[in-house]
Amino acid sequence: MPALCGLRTLRETVASLVSTIENSAVTIRPFDGSLADAEGLLAVERATFDESPYTAEAVQAMLLEGPQCAWLAVQGDKIAGFSIAFLVTGVRGSWWEMDLLAVHPDWRGHRLGRRLVEAATAYGAGVARQARAVVADDNGASTQAFLRAGFQGTPGMRNLLIYRPQDRATRCPKVSRPSPRWGGRVREAATPGDVAGYLACLSALGPDAVAPPDPGGAMGGMGKPGTRGVTLLLAEQGGAGTGACPYNLAGYAELIEVQTLLYRGVWIESLLASTRAAREVLVEHTLNRAREAGLDEVGALVHEHNWPLEQALLNAGFRSLGGFRWLVAQLPEG
Repeated sequence: MPALCGLRTLRETVASLVSTIENSAVTIRPFDGSLADAEGLLAVERATFDESPYTAEAVQAMLLEGPQCAWLAVQGDKIAGFSIAFLVTGVRGSWWEMDLLAVHPDWRGHRLGRRLVEAATAYGAGVARQARAVVADDNGASTQAFLRAGFQGTPGMRNLLIYRPQDRATRCPKVSRPSPRWGGRVREAATPGDVAGYLACLSALGPDAVAPPDPGGAMGGMGKPGTRGVTLLLAEQGGAGTGACPYNLAGYAELIEVQTLLYRGVWIESLLASTRAAREVLVEHTLNRAREAGLDEVGALVHEHNWPLEQALLNAGFRSLGGFRWLVAQLPEG
């Protein structure tokens, strides 16, 4: 028995050495802008997600135009994996969004995921103080890659809900005017004054309404080149408002324009309302905007305890992709 144990240990040591040698031969570098890089990246996507609707030429153009930044794991002329990230700036500040992480099945087990995450976050430290990623609860490999790279999980499970206008199963009638149940209006915040009013009225929505950490710069990065900006929709009741609130805020929705390797659409960063009618009309306006723009998808990550929003989205035709978690990391000054 000792001899067998010793043989097993030897085999494990040899396997570890082989893995180390193979891993050290892989270089992590940024996307170089070439069609060859785009083809290699897309080949990894086909072997992992297999959801991208784009050609290699379209992927090349997308990554060259930005704001997505990509890093590749390369050995010789073969691409073994990639990570893609971009900057988002909205009413709650800026963050580095870790959008995609993929390692070809033939290269799994070499901790390339961690190295790809580290390369992306090292760059992100130059533009944001926080990075985040959303990972499926059953995707242990990606979760470990992010944890080894310094990310931490946030409390609570989230349900990933998506709406695809082109899917007959999720299509619902277009709403050209506010619901009869709704006596107010929905409009897009367009000025710092709009955001200031929104901040002054947040208390009317209850304890779940959290103000941005830097209210003075809340509009600073919205629409800024090189970022994904946030559109803020405000649902207002009739009347002029009271006290510090210039209008009767009934709800708001923060919407991020998204164009990734997998789809072009809208991400509902947050949606909060004081009434069911306000919640439903904000969802309706969001879907109408996506349809009119010809977008592929609307997505939202809803906390397991936020059943009113989950029900509103399901009623509007969203479907669930299962449980996911947010992973976040504080980035050093870089």
